[in-house]
Amino acid sequence: MKQGQKIANIQAIRVAQLLLAVLLITTLTSCGSGYQPAFPFSNSLNNTSVFMGDSITQGWPLPDHNEGIFGQTTAQMLARFQVDVIGHGYKRVVILGGTNDVAIPQVNVLDVSVNLDAMATMAEASGMEVVLCTLPPEFPSTNNAGRFISVNQEITNLAQSKHLLLVDYFTPLSGHPEFFKDGIHPNAMGYAVMEDALSQVVTR
Repeated sequence: MKQGQKIANIQAIRVAQLLLAVLLITTLTSCGSGYQPAFPFSNSLNNTSVFMGDSITQGWPLPDHNEGIFGQTTAQMLARFQVDVIGHGYKRVVILGGTNDVAIPQVNVLDVSVNLDAMATMAEASGMEVVLCTLPPEFPSTNNAGRFISVNQEITNLAQSKHLLLVDYFTPLSGHPEFFKDGIHPNAMGYAVMEDALSQVVTR
């Protein structure tokens, strides 16, 4: 084979590889933006629920009643809980908090469960169903990994001790950095996974 033909063949292969890569990226992007949950959360449950949390909740398109605020700790969520959640006619509150607490070394992980317990007590006293949620993981894993595990264990213990519903977001999102925009905040696929987990726990 002549040298010119070899070069032409190599160039053709590279063009084909580039086209394949573009096609693959386009397909993955399309799947990510159009990903639908296998178990969609029903409208009737959604419009009677209020979601309390931080930026992970704030950025979630699902909730009809979204009380997520960027950067808030569970102490800050507790401070506004009475005003934002109680007395609005909601049947249940879905609480996802603690990610920002984990990032602050001075915060004792036990404080997270204390604050969540206080919110749950207020909600139950007003006749609301309480749904607690484990924290999603972060990518890449940092020195906070152990604190995430500890907080999630405290949340699980609290839910069990008070006989509250518990939605596990950590397990289905673990090992899937492709479900996140920036390692902390879920993308469309990540939120769809969260909706799946929620809809399998909150069913009435």
